[in-house]
Amino acid sequence: MILKREDVFTTFRLDYASSLQVDAILVLGGGVPLSPKDPPTYVKRRCDVVAKLINAFQEQTNDTSAPSVVCLSAGTAHLPQYITRHNGLPLWESTASAAYLMQLGIPETNIFVETTSYDTISNAFFTRSSFTDINGWRRLLVVTNEFHIYRTKAIFDWIFSVPSAEGGPTTNYELFYLSCNNVGLSNEAVEARRSHEKRGEKNVVENLSKQYKTLKSVLGFLTTNHDFYAANKLVRQSMGDGNEKRSGDLLKLSYGQKSSGGSSSRSSVIQFQDGKIVVPLYSLVFVCLVVMGLYFSRRSYYHHNKES
Repeated sequence: MILKREDVFTTFRLDYASSLQVDAILVLGGGVPLSPKDPPTYVKRRCDVVAKLINAFQEQTNDTSAPSVVCLSAGTAHLPQYITRHNGLPLWESTASAAYLMQLGIPETNIFVETTSYDTISNAFFTRSSFTDINGWRRLLVVTNEFHIYRTKAIFDWIFSVPSAEGGPTTNYELFYLSCNNVGLSNEAVEARRSHEKRGEKNVVENLSKQYKTLKSVLGFLTTNHDFYAANKLVRQSMGDGNEKRSGDLLKLSYGQKSSGGSSSRSSVIQFQDGKIVVPLYSLVFVCLVVMGLYFSRRSYYHHNKES
């Protein structure tokens, strides 16, 4: 079931969604954060909706009990990670979403972060294997934006319906989906993302879900075919073999890239790695050009004064 279009800021949808009595709400990550407490605008919309739902749950039960909230995603496969300035470590997308939810007043004890996934398939896999199977959460509300909702449903329906292994018991999950408005993106970026999502949804429905029918086989798919989980692919990427997949500019915008094409928070000119100072080549070239310019300028000035 998908609650879509107007999202739950309307009274009717808020009342209905909050009456579902779910065990947990899953908030999908959606792109590179703007700061440690500032996810992309369209992800904030997801979080705003979830905060509104949590408040409604508490009002209905007349106490402080509410479903757990799991913020998903370590990062995106389409863009570099946000690197925090104070320690040089990656900022997980789920961490930024959790921080934003806490600012909205959601209790810390209600919030969990999933920090292993880099796309929607791994969102679903690691949420199930790390949280819902273990905690016994069976009624789940999945929250994302409209441009992402249909591929999300195809993937989560697939991952949460397969048994753990061949011949194992069937699952008893009941999933609901909440589609939030597409805010913070241009119409062009939304259309580029919809096109990307439609291709992905078709691949899940027609190929992946038919080929990988157990949770174990999905893990096999991730660790042999996925760019962020297959050891051989990760090794080649770390060596810079040049075979990384390229994404179009509009698609990157829909994953949180700034329109200027960069972010001052994602990297530093000078970095400290493995006990060594690391300076990018372009920075060294720039410094050399400046020094050479100063040298020849002073030399020309010296000769000019000498001849005078």
